[in-house]
Amino acid sequence: MNRKNFNYKFKKAWSWPASVESFLQSLLISPSLHVACGESQLGDVRIDLIMPADVRGDMFKLPFRNNAFASVLIDPPWHMAYHLRPRLAKELARVLRPQGRLIFNAPWRIGLQSLQLAEVWWADAPAWRNYPIIQVYKKI
Repeated sequence: MNRKNFNYKFKKAWSWPASVESFLQSLLISPSLHVACGESQLGDVRIDLIMPADVRGDMFKLPFRNNAFASVLIDPPWHMAYHLRPRLAKELARVLRPQGRLIFNAPWRIGLQSLQLAEVWWADAPAWRNYPIIQVYKKI
C-alpha cells in the first residue's frame, strides 16, 4: 500500500447532543466533578487524561480528597475491560459525598454496596444508533 495516497479523514470527538447536555446539567449538584469530560463544559471541575480540562488526570486515580463532590458525572469508555469497572466505580464513590449523585452514562451497571441505583434515563435516537443511558446512583 502506498501511504502517500492514503487519506485520513478526521472527525470531531463524540459529544452529547445539546438536549442531553442540558438534561445532564439539570442533574448536577455543586460542587460537581466531570470525569473523562472530553470537550464537554459540564461540571464545576473537569478532569480528563487527554483533552484540555481544568485538571489533567487519570479516572482511576482521581487527585481529590474523599467526599469532595456533591455530584460526579462520567461517560466512561463503553468497551472498558470488565476487571477495571469495579476499580473505576470505587474511585468515583470515594470522591462522592454521602447522599451525593453519581451520574453515569454506560450500558453496564455498577454493583457496589455504597452506591444505590436511584434513576435510569435514556434518550431516544434514530434506529441503529447508540443512545445515552443515564444511570443516577446515590451514595449511601
